[in-house]
Amino acid sequence: MAASVTPKLNLVEDYEKERGKPVPSFNHGVVQANLIIALNAACRDRFLIASELSLASEPPMTPDISICSLRQPDWLHDEIRVAEAPLTTVEIVSPSQSVNDFVPRIEDYFSFGVRSVWLVLPPLKQVAVFAPETDPEVFSEGNVVDHSLEAVVALDEIFP
Repeated sequence: MAASVTPKLNLVEDYEKERGKPVPSFNHGVVQANLIIALNAACRDRFLIASELSLASEPPMTPDISICSLRQPDWLHDEIRVAEAPLTTVEIVSPSQSVNDFVPRIEDYFSFGVRSVWLVLPPLKQVAVFAPETDPEVFSEGNVVDHSLEAVVALDEIFP
């Protein structure tokens, strides 16, 4: 009797194909957690903060963090791909990515209806805030300011 062969799963490839981005690194995970905590502290009363929200966009996108209009989740009827555009998306650059990898994605977010995009660069401890038809604002000290949200987050809460 021949031994059965179990197909070898490549979890990294599966993750990357499903989300269209590389597997997050340690620093990526720490920055993402810090940002969620800081954003909740700064604007939980005005916005809903979600991680890894799959958008019903074309192409499909899954930002690291989405800042959405305030609404109560419907715990009985979940959404797999959310049709309503977040107000803001946050992307954290992983070691295998470059800033240029994000330019088409930022444009796709704006086409979907997102008002601003934060691009977080952990090695530089910087956050660039993009808004349609304006130059990005780059923050490397003090506070990150998103004018479209009227939100302020201290950089030292993101990169302690």
